[in-house]
Amino acid sequence: MDQPAVRSVGRGGPRSTPSIPPRSVVAPPSVPAVVFILLAVLVPLGLQQPLLNSDGDLARHLRHGRYMLEHGGLIHTDPFSFTRHGAPFVGFEYGSQLLYALAEQIGGLAGVTILAGLLIGLAYALVTRFLIRRGVDPLLAYLTTVLAAVVGVGHWVARPHLFSFVAVIVLLDLLERRAPTRVLPFVVLFIVWANLHGGFIFGWILIAIYLFGSVGEMLLGNARDHWKSMVGYYAKALAAAIGATLLNPHGLALHRHVIDFLGEQYIFDNTSEFMSPDFHELGAKLFLVVLLGCIAALGLKGSRPTLPRLLLLCAGTGFGLLAVRNMSLFGLTALPVLALHVDDAWRRLPDPGGVRGRFEQTAGRTSTLPWVLPVVVLLCGLALAHGRLGRLQLIDNRFDATVFPLAAVAKARNAHLEGNLFSEFAWGGYLIYAWPEQKIFIDGGTDFFGEEVFRGYSTIKRLSPGWRDVLKKWGISLILLRRESALTHELARDAVWNLWYCDSLAVVLRPSADTLAVTPAMADSAEHALNGCAKQSSGPLSDSHQ
Repeated sequence: MDQPAVRSVGRGGPRSTPSIPPRSVVAPPSVPAVVFILLAVLVPLGLQQPLLNSDGDLARHLRHGRYMLEHGGLIHTDPFSFTRHGAPFVGFEYGSQLLYALAEQIGGLAGVTILAGLLIGLAYALVTRFLIRRGVDPLLAYLTTVLAAVVGVGHWVARPHLFSFVAVIVLLDLLERRAPTRVLPFVVLFIVWANLHGGFIFGWILIAIYLFGSVGEMLLGNARDHWKSMVGYYAKALAAAIGATLLNPHGLALHRHVIDFLGEQYIFDNTSEFMSPDFHELGAKLFLVVLLGCIAALGLKGSRPTLPRLLLLCAGTGFGLLAVRNMSLFGLTALPVLALHVDDAWRRLPDPGGVRGRFEQTAGRTSTLPWVLPVVVLLCGLALAHGRLGRLQLIDNRFDATVFPLAAVAKARNAHLEGNLFSEFAWGGYLIYAWPEQKIFIDGGTDFFGEEVFRGYSTIKRLSPGWRDVLKKWGISLILLRRESALTHELARDAVWNLWYCDSLAVVLRPSADTLAVTPAMADSAEHALNGCAKQSSGPLSDSHQ
């Protein structure tokens, strides 16, 4: 029961001391805490399939990380392919690869999924925190974060770029500080960033945008003294950021490697994530809707943003239209900056039912760490259990057998097949992960393989003129392909190749002992075997099927 108010008598006569309401043990979760908890929990549970299986790059990163842990050092020459075996290798993602490999050692692939969820949750929680700390209405901050997640979700895969998501919003926070501060935070950030992922180049671009925008405000705006000081601040920050990235094991070779790769136009033009959005697809349509909403918000606001923010909005839009993978960066940079600009206009909008007011009032009496910390601990415990809760496997601990050729690789490896292996591009990373002793033609690390090998792969896979010559040039003696591909059906009808293994997903082909002229009956027989293999139990075909 509540204690009665205590009556006391003083010189002014009787007065009552109001009772003190009991304090709750923990305040409600803050908006950033809600964002973090929702994403850190729901992403590993609900999006584990795309997190692990969108392409073969995660498996490649895990193999690279394992290799470094096993050998106690960085990879300096390629040990995984026959097309570039022994060539100098620059591991521009080595730090994140090590962290993912450690997560796998501790928690299996479920641990990797949980780490990816934590990074995604942290990045978008920082977006919300960034806006609220700068006085943006909490409801607007939350809705901005939701839109940022909507345009970025297509690139939520467990790969090194998730570390750049976090670094980008930390950098934006430094750039948007109201008064110049020391540049030491830039030094620390870029040392860490350069040793995790090559996205630090985008960090340079962000600082340069703020620098040139500040120069424009200094020359054209009113508060020239303020912007003059900001020019000096951003110039020092850019110099510090560039210098800090030299503190990596590769030195200048890291910068040359990343910058040279940005000039590989053929690779960029033929890799899906580097292509422009296809606005007939759902993800691109959502991006277009958000982009049009941004244009409308700028028009309705009336006044222009500061030039640094305006340049960032333009650059973010341009990057997002150039490549699918950049849509997430648009959400993490352009949208928060737009929210800063329109916040005062947002607050003048009607508030039916007082929703915005109640949201803001509640957001002022919240806590973060008491909510976030237990969730992190629970997720780490789930990782230690390899994604299991009792008998229930909450998070997958293996790659998807309908996406990667698990059965085909297991059979071929058990049979000790050897040879120069040509495979699907997206399977290259999985092959070095699951069959490390087998040398591959190419994997998703096109920055390393370069245009010549990538063109060779494209020529073979697309059955372009001269594709058989490319097979001969590289001495291909083992082929692993999707059963449904045109190349598979072409090779199955070719007397040079025998169908050694087939299941509903993949086929393994090996050279025939003798090269014979192909008769229609032979071609029809091979085609029949290929079409029928999905209906039978997976395994090597008998001699009669060969």
